Parts: sequence; C-alpha cells; structure tokens
Amino acid sequence: MNLVTFNPEQALDNFFDTDRFFGFPRAHGEHSTVLPKVNVVEKEDAFHLEAETPGMTQKDVSIEFHNGLLTLKGHREESSESDKNDYRIREFSNQSFSRSFRLSDQIDSEKVVASMDQGILKVTLPKKEQAKPKRIEIKVES
Repeated sequence: MNLVTFNPEQALDNFFDTDRFFGFPRAHGEHSTVLPKVNVVEKEDAFHLEAETPGMTQKDVSIEFHNGLLTLKGHREESSESDKNDYRIREFSNQSFSRSFRLSDQIDSEKVVASMDQGILKVTLPKKEQAKPKRIEIKVES
C-alpha cells in the first residue's frame, strides 16, 4: 500500500525552511508558505485525510487528482483594507500551501469527496471494491 511517498529532496528543503529555534516554517515578508498538518486514517472501506487549514474557506482551497497524485492547494490573501492600518506588529500575511500524496491503486478516484469544517479540510478516499477485505464463508461438507 503506497499512500504517501518519501521524497528526499523535499525533506532537505523542509530542513532548510524551518526556523529551528521556534520550530515553525519561516515566513518571508508579506507572504508565507506553510505545510498544513495532516492525519491519514485507513478504514476497511476508505482512507480519511484531514488537513489543518486555519483561516481558509472552501474558496481558498483546491483539490486535484491526476495520475494517482492527490494535491491539496490553498491560498489566502489578506484584505487590502489592512494596508491602511498603522501596524506596530503584523504577523498575519498572505499564505499558500501545496501538499501532494501519491495514492495507491486501491483508491476509487471517481468517488473521492471533500468537505471543510472549522478550518479542517476532510477528504474521503473510498477504496475500490476489489481492495476491500472479503469475508469467505466456510461450508461444512457432510
């Protein structure tokens, strides 16, 4: 089963993009790239993926599936009204992310569904019928 693949180049990029003192991805100016934290749970009939997307709405997030690769993307812009304020500290910024997962051939891509609730993106990835465990009844011969 191959739900998530390891990319050594990405691991190296993540190493250099982390502020080691605070443990957060570095923000660069008015725009920051974040990697949302995810949970992936495997059930008998589906995989369930949850991703943290605080402050984002359905309009800010997109999900694409192409050649076995599920890609979650998000982008949130700060309002232009906030530019008129005289900030002393400004930590809110435009944010974007892109996170990809290589899906196994067990996934029925036509039945993938997603929803958002209180900043949590939930994606349900149903398994194909042949990938589900099948119970075989043992018959008694007389």
